[in-house]
Amino acid sequence: MHNSSRLADPGIIPDPYPVYAELAEREPVHWCDGLNAWAVLRYADCAGALTDSRLTAERMEEVLRVKFDGRSVPPGNIYHRFTKNVMMYTDPPLHDSLRRSTHPAFSRAAHDHYGEVIRRVTADLVATVPRRATEIDAVSELALRLPVRTSVHAFGVPEEDLDFVVPRVNALMTYWSGPRDQPMEFDRLLEHLTELHTYARELIRGGRGRVLPDTVIARLAAAQEDAEATFEQTTHQLVLLLIALYAPTTPGSASSGMLSFARNQQQIGRFLSERACADNAVNEVVRYNASNQFTWRVAKEDLEIGGVRIEKGRCVALFLGAANRDHRVFPRPDAFDLGRANSGRNLSFGSGPHSCLGRQIAGLQLKWFFTALFARFPKIRLAGEPEWHRNLEFRSLRFLPLGLG
Repeated sequence: MHNSSRLADPGIIPDPYPVYAELAEREPVHWCDGLNAWAVLRYADCAGALTDSRLTAERMEEVLRVKFDGRSVPPGNIYHRFTKNVMMYTDPPLHDSLRRSTHPAFSRAAHDHYGEVIRRVTADLVATVPRRATEIDAVSELALRLPVRTSVHAFGVPEEDLDFVVPRVNALMTYWSGPRDQPMEFDRLLEHLTELHTYARELIRGGRGRVLPDTVIARLAAAQEDAEATFEQTTHQLVLLLIALYAPTTPGSASSGMLSFARNQQQIGRFLSERACADNAVNEVVRYNASNQFTWRVAKEDLEIGGVRIEKGRCVALFLGAANRDHRVFPRPDAFDLGRANSGRNLSFGSGPHSCLGRQIAGLQLKWFFTALFARFPKIRLAGEPEWHRNLEFRSLRFLPLGLG
C-alpha cells in the first residue's frame, strides 16, 4: 500500500492543480503515505463520499492515534467530551440535534443582520489603507484582519478578549489541520482546549466581557434555556465556532481571491459592471482557489470509492480543491470566470449533513470585502511574488504584494 503520492509534497502548495489533474486521470483514488489516508480527487467521488453514511465524520480518535501514537485519554477527558459533542465530528442523529440547537444564531433574520454589520466592517477595513499607499501586503493589512473585525461585530467576541482567544485558536489549529507532523505537545493542546471551554462558559453565562447584542454569541446565549442541546454541548459548539472563526479559511479565501483578481483584472471590471458576476463572485473565488483543499472521513465498513476498495477504519481524504477543478463538471476549470454558470456547485463548504454551518457568514464576509475593495481600488495588480504557508489542507498565503493602481 506504500505510495509516495505527490499530494503530501509541500512543494505543490503554490499551485497544486496540475498535480491534481494528472492524478485525477491516472489514480483518482489512491493511497497516500504522507497523509496516512486514501486520497479521492474526482468531483463525483468526493460529492458521493460527503453524503455516504458508510463514511463517518467521527474521526478524532484516529487523528489522535496518528499524531500521538500510543497516547490514550479516558472517555471523560476534555478531548473526547469536545470531539464527541460537536457537529463537525459527529453523525446523525446527534449531529442533527446539535445543529438544530444553533439555529437561533443562524436564522435568515440573523444573517440579514450579520450582512449589514459585515458590510460596514469591511468598508471600514478597506478604509484603513493609507490614502497615499501605492503597494501593500494584502495578507497582513487586509485578509488577516477581516475575520478578527467580523468576530467582534457579527460573532460577538469581546474586543478586549481577542488577545486571549486568537493565540489559543492558532495553536489548536496546528492540531486540527489533519493527520500530519504535530508541533505541539498533547498536554499543551488539552490546556488550550480547557481554557477555551472555560472562556466559552463564561461568555454564555454573561460573566466575561461585553458581548454585542444580536451577535452569534448573544443569540446562542439567549436561546440556551429552550435549546435542544445541553448547556455543556452548547459550550462545545461555541468552542468549535471559535476555532472555525479564526481558522485560515476566511483569510485564505480573501487573499487567494485577491490574487485571482489581480491576475485576471478583466474580472474586476465584470464584478463592477455586471450584477450577475458580482453575485457569483464568492462561488467562483472558492471554487477556483479554495482555502480548505481537503477534508476527512473514516470508513465505518469496507466499501468501494471509484472502483477502489477501502477497508474499514481507514482514513479518507476528500480533495475538494481537486473536485472544484474537475473538467467533467466545470468546463475550462483552470479559468477564473465570474460568469461561470455552475460555480455554485463547488464543494468548498462541503455538502449534505456536514455542509458548513458558517458558509453564509463566510460568503457575506467575502462578498462585502470585495465590494469595498474594488469600490476603492478597481485596478489592483500583483506587485511581486506571493508566498504560501506550508499547509495544503488549509491553503493560505503568507504574503501577497499588491499594487493599488
